[in-house]
Amino acid sequence: MNIALTSGVALGTHIPGLMLHRALSARALPSRVYVLETYFPEEIRQRIRTAKGRYSRDFRLAKAAHALAADHVELIPPETLAALFDEWDAAGTGSITVFSGFWTGIVAAYAERRPGVRVDVCHVDAVPSPSHRHAKEITGSTHTWLLDPVTNALNQAIPVTRAGARLPWEARSIGFLAHGGGWGMGTHAAAAARLVEAGESVSLVLPEPWSDPPAGMSAYHQDPAWVPSPGTDFPRLVPGPGTAAPSFGSREHWSDAFELTRRSRAVVSKPGAGTLIDSLSAATPVLFTEALGDWELANERVWCALGFGMRLSEWLDERDPAVLRAMHERLRAAADGAASYPDDIVARGFGRPVR
Repeated sequence: MNIALTSGVALGTHIPGLMLHRALSARALPSRVYVLETYFPEEIRQRIRTAKGRYSRDFRLAKAAHALAADHVELIPPETLAALFDEWDAAGTGSITVFSGFWTGIVAAYAERRPGVRVDVCHVDAVPSPSHRHAKEITGSTHTWLLDPVTNALNQAIPVTRAGARLPWEARSIGFLAHGGGWGMGTHAAAAARLVEAGESVSLVLPEPWSDPPAGMSAYHQDPAWVPSPGTDFPRLVPGPGTAAPSFGSREHWSDAFELTRRSRAVVSKPGAGTLIDSLSAATPVLFTEALGDWELANERVWCALGFGMRLSEWLDERDPAVLRAMHERLRAAADGAASYPDDIVARGFGRPVR
């Protein structure tokens, strides 16, 4: 059994965990996904929901809060943690993949209890994100970095493995998809309006429903019924009034946001890890809006150096569709040749019992 440890406050860690689960399950290896906030008391979970709404409405507040991010594992009641460890033991946990650094103190304690468990800390950002900055080192663990900010290289990828995930360029029906990542944070709504003013076709994803959708664009909002959980459902979107949504029939295999990404010529968003993972799997370039923090700026630098994206302001200077297609072709070639993180950890024995 391999367990993937994610966080609901960073879908850039949660969705890769779901994708890894799919990849291991396809290899007939038992796998589960765990979300840190599930084990917080209800009062704390409600505070997180409130913060999500505030951050999506005020990007400056979000940037300030993320700069001060702290580990809140002490919020998990001891009896809850003991029951979780018993559950992991009963499941025969032989390996652990840590996506959110906030889990590392817990995993360090479990590794002492269960010697021989394999642990890999998977960094989806090019430099340590807030959850990893003060993370406890786990004895015997390994670290995998998907991106290298020194050489501007793509080390490994967590791909969407279902056939047909990547659409041909000519089959893409959406011009630009603007979103703010899992929490809908950033300047993407203003960027979408700017593109519409320039005569471009835009689909916009909002964190909350708008009674009066933005003029000149298709609009979606995040489904309030979906919450990150130990289950394996991907995030869902709800079309806004007047939006003729594409079929979301592939929900078993990827998120609705990925469905829109694969149908788009370019994504307009901040450089979050989840956005880049979708960009690579769909071979859809990213036109970057303002980053949330230095870890996202590092992501942006790697993506731009590889020729997979550029700043929106720079693209708007020329508005050359050939530039987007060239980035798509580079992404397609890179995705075809990228080393697979699921393959790598399987080769290291992840998903199999400890001998």
